[in-house]
Amino acid sequence: MKETASIESSIPRQPKPARPSSFSARFGIIESDEKRFRQFKNRTLDTIDHVLSTKILANPQLEREYLHSLGRPCPTTKTPNLLTTPAVLAHLGGVDFAQSAIFQSLYQEDSLVEYCRCLDALFHLPLSQADLQALFNSFTTDLRLSSIGIRIAHYGECYGLYRKGIRVLDERVVDADLEWLVNYPKASAAFEKALAQSSDSTKQREMLDSLRISLENLLQQLLDHPTTSLEKNIDDLLKWMKGHGANTETREMTRQLLNSYCLYQNKHVKHGDGWKPAEVDYIFYLTATFIHLLAELSSSTGDAS
Repeated sequence: MKETASIESSIPRQPKPARPSSFSARFGIIESDEKRFRQFKNRTLDTIDHVLSTKILANPQLEREYLHSLGRPCPTTKTPNLLTTPAVLAHLGGVDFAQSAIFQSLYQEDSLVEYCRCLDALFHLPLSQADLQALFNSFTTDLRLSSIGIRIAHYGECYGLYRKGIRVLDERVVDADLEWLVNYPKASAAFEKALAQSSDSTKQREMLDSLRISLENLLQQLLDHPTTSLEKNIDDLLKWMKGHGANTETREMTRQLLNSYCLYQNKHVKHGDGWKPAEVDYIFYLTATFIHLLAELSSSTGDAS
């Protein structure tokens, strides 16, 4: 028996053939962006119906607050009638969520970026954490099934939709940055603004500027230099990094990168002249990775070599 087992174990196992993940992949169907967006909209509207429709129909103020936050037409106030209140009609099966102002507003939206802004706004309503988590879980599935270039992040008690980039960097760096930056409000606000701008190809210069502002605000709070520019904080930052365990070579790389970073921002971004679209993601992930390094170092103590 031992000999048989030895012979069997010496025979290389043949890898199982990869199974295409969807019908479209198996049949070589390439779906248009328009079709994927339509499918994504249908799935997310069903999610909203399933998770929130009862609460929205029973509470007109919730719908009004949502539409008001988006700057969209709100339903006019009507005199309450105990026999026709949403709660009563919903109980009797007489109210269809598809007829609500919030559903119609979402259904009629034909821009992916604007539609994602509408979905993002749902996470700012006064809902329970259980409802927010249910939305997050279902939207995550909807995004995966629809193959849309958008992702949803959950950091602390916050949720947000962002442009999808490089998966490993998004999940291990950007999401971790969002979590850590909660303690640095100005830097966090600018970083989130940059993420939102990254979804709009017409706002790439503004996104690059927001990244610089985020990094500058972070160093100002981290080093307790509330008015010092990014360039003038480099030396003190290197001292801070040394005190938190960064090696000499890492500190020297940081000096060189930040000097070039500031030069690039001042020469090509500040006045909107000379930056290249091919450089946008590089600058974005460079900024995010640097913030991630500071987050990791912040939990360390002790001088380095």
